[in-house]
Amino acid sequence: SPAFARLGALLCGPFGEPHQGRELAKAAELILEKPGMRSSASNTIFLTQNFCYHWISPLQDTVEPLLKGYQVGLEIGDNVKACYCLVGRMYYLFFTGRTLDSIQQELEAAANVMTQLKQEESKLKITILLSSVKKLRGLDAEACDEMLDSILASAAETRNNLSAYVSVMKLEVFVFFQQWKEAVDLVQKAGNVRLFLSSTFVVVRYTFLEALAYLKAAQSSSGWKKRQMKKCAHKTIQLIRGWAKNGNVNVVHYLRILGAELAVLNGKKEKAKESFNAAIAASRRIGFLQDRALAHELASAYFKAQGDDYWGNYHIECSKRCYQEWGCNKKVERLL
Repeated sequence: SPAFARLGALLCGPFGEPHQGRELAKAAELILEKPGMRSSASNTIFLTQNFCYHWISPLQDTVEPLLKGYQVGLEIGDNVKACYCLVGRMYYLFFTGRTLDSIQQELEAAANVMTQLKQEESKLKITILLSSVKKLRGLDAEACDEMLDSILASAAETRNNLSAYVSVMKLEVFVFFQQWKEAVDLVQKAGNVRLFLSSTFVVVRYTFLEALAYLKAAQSSSGWKKRQMKKCAHKTIQLIRGWAKNGNVNVVHYLRILGAELAVLNGKKEKAKESFNAAIAASRRIGFLQDRALAHELASAYFKAQGDDYWGNYHIECSKRCYQEWGCNKKVERLL
């Protein structure tokens, strides 16, 4: 069963064949129903839900199965894969816009469980996410930065994928706090983060944030640097377009947001207006609350730059409400 699931993950990610990968993932789950296969249940669920289904199904649909994978893993004594499932679930809850206070509570409980089970690598991934959530909420920012830097330093020595997770979550915070210089600096220094994130949704999220950072850098640059940043943005956006073409429903609103910022960069005013409206509508449909907040905020900046205070103020108020609902208290403070 895990062999089918691993092959499905390869097809979904590196080989760009998500529909074939999904069929193999389904086959892996069917095999689990046969007698004597329960011992591989947690591993199979981890592989199918973490690496396969999100490429063409709503990310929200993976959250409950990953919880089941965690529970089954504990029941059969597969603590490693149980914790892998729990890590995947927590990150996917964050990416789908679950409220930050509820995520923090679950993360703190998960960290305690992983301490008891002596699952250090999984605990560190939970700690990376927890530190980022607390920063967004305006809690212990300095301590959180020290924790992330410490994990990054140790990850560099052991050469594991923890540094990639730190890069993703640092980039999340930079983007939501509109720290665009820091964002593009991180992207350029981090290297090929996608190489270490395999076929998870984390790689999809990072690619979106990377493209947005390049677009904002291009907007604030001129000459050779502007052309270079725009070229990097185009290259990254092409990856996301490819995923959308293959049926990834989770990236539609990403493309709308990036399309709006690309129109701003190219001076296409009507296209920018249409694209921001489409981005907000798409973010609402998929249910990613934090991305709707971001889309409204970016739209507000655009309209205010055009001297349109009415729509600028409208969108910033909408953004505040979304950030408040999400629980991003530090951001709300900055927008007041």
